[in-house]
Amino acid sequence: MSDVGNPGGSGRLKVVRGNAAVRAAEAETEEETLERAAARDEAAVRRLFREHYARVHRHVARVLGAGDADVEDVVQQVFLAALEGAHDFDGRSSVSTWLIGIATRRALDEARSRWRRGRWARVAEAVGVGRPAARPDHAVASRSEAEAALATLAPDLRAVFLLHEVEGHTLAEISALTGVGISTLHARLQSARKRLDTARTREGGRP
Repeated sequence: MSDVGNPGGSGRLKVVRGNAAVRAAEAETEEETLERAAARDEAAVRRLFREHYARVHRHVARVLGAGDADVEDVVQQVFLAALEGAHDFDGRSSVSTWLIGIATRRALDEARSRWRRGRWARVAEAVGVGRPAARPDHAVASRSEAEAALATLAPDLRAVFLLHEVEGHTLAEISALTGVGISTLHARLQSARKRLDTARTREGGRP
């Protein structure tokens, strides 16, 4: 029996087609979503933003500071840069990792600019974070206290410390994200750990 002229049947057909469209969207790969988003497909743009916003925002906030007023602006810049530069995505990493790379560079650019203007020159009260032997989750157990200590580090040192100790990336992965050599990253990581430990020791020795 045909559904033509049958309101109930026509409605059921629309539901079936709608469900098929939903299933097709859910089966879409990250790369396909990025490609459609770059072509300004609104649904794909929303999906890209929805699926990756939280991680990108968290990473930018860790580099700039949890309460920083410019975090949201930098996050928006990250997604705009991703849409504009989608042709540069070569598939050697996940879209998520690629976005974190963009986020790292954008956040570092902002932090370096501040450093040059002297906004990060103030000496923050050092706290006990960053022990070389500490697990990443222990190293930043108190996020609010860690922010003050991390703010005393130069942007390049802070970025490698966060990517390695907090995000859990290897030095090879960080090198791919930042374009900086592994030996340089290793030296920066050791310097960041040493400075945080020195600050912790100095703070612990106060009366």
